[in-house]
Amino acid sequence: MPPLPSRILGVLPLVLALTGCASHVPEGKSPLRPAQMSDDSVVLEMFFVRFPFGDPGVNGALWQEIDEQHFPAELRGRLWRNGFRIGLIDGQIPTALSQLMQLEDKPPPTGATQQTLIADGQSEPPLRRHLQIRAGCRGEIVASDEYGQLPVLLCEEGQVSGQTYCKAQGVLTVKTFPQHDGRVRVELVPELHHDEWRQRWVGQQGMFRLEPGRPRRVFEEMRISAMLAPGNMLILSSLPNLPGSLGHHFFTDDTGHLEQKLLLVRLAQTQHDGLFTPPEVLDLEQ
Repeated sequence: MPPLPSRILGVLPLVLALTGCASHVPEGKSPLRPAQMSDDSVVLEMFFVRFPFGDPGVNGALWQEIDEQHFPAELRGRLWRNGFRIGLIDGQIPTALSQLMQLEDKPPPTGATQQTLIADGQSEPPLRRHLQIRAGCRGEIVASDEYGQLPVLLCEEGQVSGQTYCKAQGVLTVKTFPQHDGRVRVELVPELHHDEWRQRWVGQQGMFRLEPGRPRRVFEEMRISAMLAPGNMLILSSLPNLPGSLGHHFFTDDTGHLEQKLLLVRLAQTQHDGLFTPPEVLDLEQ
């Protein structure tokens, strides 16, 4: 048997080979690369802003600085008749809105209604949140508390009808579609989720599975589609003169006194790279 020092010298090169890579890592730094967004992901920044119901400044003067004409007149009329109001901000945020957002950045008062954002099955706390979502994937924004009994007035094709839903909750589904020029098409669809949870069949491309969920009333005719550039902001709220409408139930809260809500959706980040760059632009860059 070789002497002990010889055996130690024989093992030393193997030890150095196994530990050599660690010697190049700065202290306090991880050798692992940070996780990155997928190429088709975008990040939306969400705000729920509350204000006194019927406030003339927010319902009047503020909307004079918001572009409502960005959306087709037919869609705006359909949404208006059902209590929704939409607009777009593509420049500086109005001062009045900025002040409201700063107030809402503070901790909510005790007993304040909690809102939930959900993207790809993940829930997040209320008020100001970032929602990361992949192209074409369904996300959900829970817009209201659950109502035990919810009578809803709907205006469809010029006819007014009413229906009562049990254990109903207003939800906006959201999907994003990145464009070649760095903008993102954002789609929002109002839904009412109601009654008890149950198992239901869901499927895509011939594959079906049982999934827990509640019955949904989807208002496809009120689908909102907006093309957002980074920094652009989509605004949704209710009309105070249409109590009982769908928009009223989505964007009001009763926490001892009635409040209206604004939902602000801002495009915060995209993975804009060669994947989304048109071929003619790539040719110019080469």
